[in-house]
Order: sequence, then C-alpha cells, then structure tokens
Amino acid sequence: MRGIRAAVGRLRQPPEPAVLRVVVLAVALVQAGVLGLLARRGSWLSDDLDFLVQGSRGFAPTALLTPLNDHIAPGLRFVYASFAHLAPLNWDVTVAWRALLQAVAIALLGLLLLRLIGRSWWVVIGTLFYALTPLSMPSFMSLSSGVNNLPAHVFGLLLLHATLDWSSGHRRRAIALGPLSVLISLFCWEKSGLILVTALALSMYVRDSAVSAWARRTWPYAAALLVPVVAFGTIYATRGTPSDGHLPGPAQLADLAARAFAVPLGALVGGPWDWSPISAPFGIAEPPVVAVILGALVAVVLVAGAWRDDRRALWLWGSVLVYTTVTLLLVSYGRFDVFGSTFTVHYHYWSDLSIPLTLAVVLSARSIRMPLRLVTAAPVAVLACLVAYTSGAIVSDVRFASLWGHNPSREYFATVRAELDKAGPAVNLWDVTMPGNVTTVFAADARLSPVLRMTGIPFRLQAAGSEPYLVDDTGRLRTADLAVWSRAVTPSTGNKICGGLPINGTVTTTLPLRSTAAVAAGANWFARIGYFSPHEVELEVELVDGSGRVVAMPRPPEAWPAGVGTMYFGASERTVATAVRLRTTDPRTTLCLAQIDVGLPKVSG
Repeated sequence: MRGIRAAVGRLRQPPEPAVLRVVVLAVALVQAGVLGLLARRGSWLSDDLDFLVQGSRGFAPTALLTPLNDHIAPGLRFVYASFAHLAPLNWDVTVAWRALLQAVAIALLGLLLLRLIGRSWWVVIGTLFYALTPLSMPSFMSLSSGVNNLPAHVFGLLLLHATLDWSSGHRRRAIALGPLSVLISLFCWEKSGLILVTALALSMYVRDSAVSAWARRTWPYAAALLVPVVAFGTIYATRGTPSDGHLPGPAQLADLAARAFAVPLGALVGGPWDWSPISAPFGIAEPPVVAVILGALVAVVLVAGAWRDDRRALWLWGSVLVYTTVTLLLVSYGRFDVFGSTFTVHYHYWSDLSIPLTLAVVLSARSIRMPLRLVTAAPVAVLACLVAYTSGAIVSDVRFASLWGHNPSREYFATVRAELDKAGPAVNLWDVTMPGNVTTVFAADARLSPVLRMTGIPFRLQAAGSEPYLVDDTGRLRTADLAVWSRAVTPSTGNKICGGLPINGTVTTTLPLRSTAAVAAGANWFARIGYFSPHEVELEVELVDGSGRVVAMPRPPEAWPAGVGTMYFGASERTVATAVRLRTTDPRTTLCLAQIDVGLPKVSG
C-alpha cells in the first residue's frame, strides 16, 4: 500500500518537458511499429493496383491532376507514382512509409499537447489516446486510405502548431507553415479541410482577450489560410468531376445520423470493438450497442465537466460535432445512392476525427475538479480509465487484424513473380484479368498485364507464335488453349495459292461469325487468327454485334512477323459478337488469312 501511495505521489509531481518529449517519442515509435506489423499481414487492394499502374505513367501535371472518381488528389497520385517508380509492387516499402508518417503524426500530437497544457501527465495520456484510437487504424492498414489520411494527419497537426505559433506571437513561422500545410493536406484529401474548424476551435481555446480583439489580431492569419482553400477550390472547379448525388429522405438520414454519431461515441471507449466480415479492408464498423452507450456516458461526463470547470474546451467538442455532421452529409450525399449506409461507418472517412476528439477529451478531462475527499483517488481513476480504453482499442485492433490478414494478393503476386522468373523473359501470356479476390468490378483495369509492366517483369503479351500461357487464379502459369465460341465464315475466292482469304492493300472486310454454341453469349472476347505474309504487317480487328455496335480489339504490341504464323487479340469490351471486321491501313499489305476463331482462353493441361 505504501508503494502505491509513493507511486501516486510521484505521478502528482509535474514531469519535466524533456521527459515528456522522450515518452511522446517512445509512444510514437512503438505504436507506429505495432501498426506496421499489423499492416504486413495484409497486402494490395484493387484500388492500390489501379493507382500504381496509373502512377507508372509519371509525374506530369496532367497525370497528377487526373480526377479519381469525384476527387482531385494530386498528392495521392504523386505518392503512388513514387512507389511505382522507386519500389514497384513492394508492400513492405509502403508499410515503412506509413509507419514513418504515423510516428510523425503521433509525435506532433504529443508536442501539441505539451505546448497547450505544459508539464502534465495529461500530455502522455492524450498521446496514448490518439496513438491507440481505432478511428485511424483501418486507414493505416489500407494503402489507398493511408495515402489520403496520413498526410492529412501530419499536415493538419502542423496547421494546429502554426495556429499556436500565431497566438503566441510567432507570426512569420505561422504564415510560412499554416497555408502550406493546408494546401498539401487538401492535395491529398479534400475532406481534410475540416481541420480548419479545429484550428478555429483551438484558437478560441487559447485566446486571452475579448472576441473583438481576438478577431482583429487573427484576421491576417485567417486570410492567409483562405488562399490555399481558394487555390484548391479553383483547381477542383476546373478539373474535378463532383458526384451527382442527393440527400436521402428524413427517415433514412436519421438512421445514417445514428450510425455516424456512433463512430465518435464508440471511439471514446476504444471502439468499435467489432467489424463487418463482409469487406474487412474497408474498415466497416459494427459496434455493439453497449460500446455506443458506454461512449455516450463518457461523452456526457466530459462535456458536463467542461461546462462546469472550463467552458473553453467546449470549442473542441463543437469541432467534433461539426466534423461528424459534415462527414455525415457528404457521405450521405455522394455515396448513399450506390452503397447505402455502408460508407457511413467506413472508417476511411473518419480517420482524422481522432485529432479534434483527442483534444476535446484531454482538455475536458484535465479541467475536471474532483471533490476534495476524492482527490487522492483521482490518479488511480484516470489510470483505470486509460486501461479500460486501451483494452477496448486492443479488442478492436485484434478483431480487425484477424480479418485484415485474409488477403490473397500477397501470395498471388509472389507466385506470379516466381513463375515468371522460372519461365524466363520469352514467356508468352494471354491478357487475362486478375482473380476476383484480388481485384473488383470497380477496378479501372482488372488485367494482370499492366501490373506486370509496371513492375518491370519481362514477358511477351499474346505475341505471334506458340499458344500463350494462362496465369490462373492462384498465380501459376498453365498451358492453355482458346475455347472457340464462334468462327468467321470466309467466302470462297478460288485462290489456290492462298487457300483462305487474301487481303491486299488498304481494305476493310467484314465476315459473319458462326457460333459453335447453341446460344450466342456476351463476353470479353479473344481472337486467334492464322495467317501467311511475305513481310511484316499490321491488322486492326473489330467485333460487331447484331445492332451494328463496333468494339475494337486491342492491337498486339508487335507487328505480325513475316511467314506462317498465328496472331492473338483481346480482350475486347464485353459484347455479343456476330461479325468480325478486319481493317488494313498499309497499301503494301499482302496477307493470306486462314482460320479466324473467337473465344476465351482456358487451361488445357
């Protein structure tokens, strides 16, 4: 008992700033390392592969400013372009990058608390709260979310430091740091602009004069922060593609609001505690009712304490309220039509809520004055609350990690690399899509070949000659053949030398397709064409459906070599092909076409 009292007595002594800095740095490094180890359990998601392939096109402004759905995110495109050029398809490099940014964000939050409240163990408590919160954990695991949100955390916290600089008289540093932080943050994630609400709340918290005097002193800083907002808004207005959404009806919006406000409430007790197993990488929460109720009780205690003992902290709770409400409205407007209520509890959209929530919790809790008879028990009560919160966060992390680890893309790409290394650079591949558990129907391009080109792995794609190999759903190379669904009907020409369909000069020829199946089907078709030519030629192939719609088949990367050979085309856009159209543009073309087959590649052995 005497030892406990001695420990409590030492905790009552204000720690030295140097000690607090060391503890903050230790928390940052340890937690970033733990999250990095959890992230290594997963691997690439469909969005990551799309963005890497797009990033391999380079750093030109037009590439960086290409819209992402209804987003403009040059920061995200820059980071993916860097990964594509420096370490293509290297998951561990991306984990190290995320761990570094996470450590920086945690350290910045801890140092912000040190500047706000000085020598107090609440600095450590707040740093732990921010470091452990499951609000930002799923977006650390998913690379595409991390590329959005981690810079938003880092530069959002730098903005808050700049806000304190302005309030403390370091105006040049504030003007240099604040607007730049806002611009970079917006370039990575438009929604990160909500940190400006927290900056306003923080400025109101630290003000030491009347509102009128504060406004006169602060307006130059506010005007400077408005510049990057206007600049980004101009870029978005001229190049963006905003969603044509609408808000759901009152009943549906009320349901979405309940789900949205459950996010910060659950986070107060380390929630959500549980996650949807349907799509683990999205970080879709399924908090039990008890987590929301306990979180609501904690919120009531903290807000009531702030109201009684330090009403300045209510500004931070106001920023939490604004953040939650705006996020609810944005997600409801832009995503409800397609995804329903799913994205309301998608933690990608809630990650940087952890910043104002941490500030609100710490500044409220430290202000609560306990009755005199309970003062001696206060440190024990705080420690018990911290242990309970940590336990909830661990439950959330462990349950997420168990789902996050079920990602087959790591094994798939490891197998593909090993198979292609074994086969050598001359291997010829069908241009097939990746399996459905690696990519999704929302992928911009689900084919494997762009990913392989981005990595620099040598291979040939549907080149003339031998039948290409097929990469199966496990990543293994399999011998394959074209399962023929239809065959071109060539007219009799009486040409004894050619024996097939002779093509000379610049011509366009349309041939009907005779289906080998009872019913014509729609698919992303491939074609195989046997030919003879005395010199290299090029031929454009198009599929035509019954209504006359024309679908061009991708051209082979190489010209048709001279001699007797076979060329391969595909895959086309999805169509029900009833005819094939052949087109030449070189007047020197001399070509004899043999059989023209349309079908799908399948494993043959």
